[in-house]
Amino acid sequence: MKLRYLSLLGTAAFLVGCTAPAPAPPPATTTSTTPAKPLGPRISLGPSDAASGLRVIPIHLVNCGAGALTVTGFPALRVLDEDRKAIDVKVESGADAVALVPSLQHPPTTFTLTPGQQADAAVLWKNRVTDSTVEATNGAYFDVAPAAGQPWQTQTPDGPIDLGNTGKVAVSPWTPVESHASCPVS
Repeated sequence: MKLRYLSLLGTAAFLVGCTAPAPAPPPATTTSTTPAKPLGPRISLGPSDAASGLRVIPIHLVNCGAGALTVTGFPALRVLDEDRKAIDVKVESGADAVALVPSLQHPPTTFTLTPGQQADAAVLWKNRVTDSTVEATNGAYFDVAPAAGQPWQTQTPDGPIDLGNTGKVAVSPWTPVESHASCPVS
């Protein structure tokens, strides 16, 4: 009987060890790599230049889209406060509305940027206080668009937007640049 009991026990142990293996995990799903969507126009700011109360910040526009981009006239611009709300500031077309800067004195033109090509403009203002009874205006960000009616791109300058109490900034017209720029991958 003991032998029979041990025999049954051995058979049971053998059967337990021979159970079907656990099912294999499902094969990993593979995702196809699809190309990133074109980003379209991309705006960035260059380093600020502040001399004798005149502030100048370059604005760069790169065509990061898949097709040609027609550029004409001036960038659209507005000044925002720290809460990203628009400040009541007059934006003038043409640098001469603020200062005579020969490199920025030219009429607006129309041109086409192929993918990767760049255009530049500039925003300028004077930090001037002419009336001590009027509070000085300070901004924190610029909203910039390639032209009026196009989507805004909020940019943070590398220095203050200290307008004094002039209440205005000016933008120069877009100018094509010979070099190509890189576009971020989305």
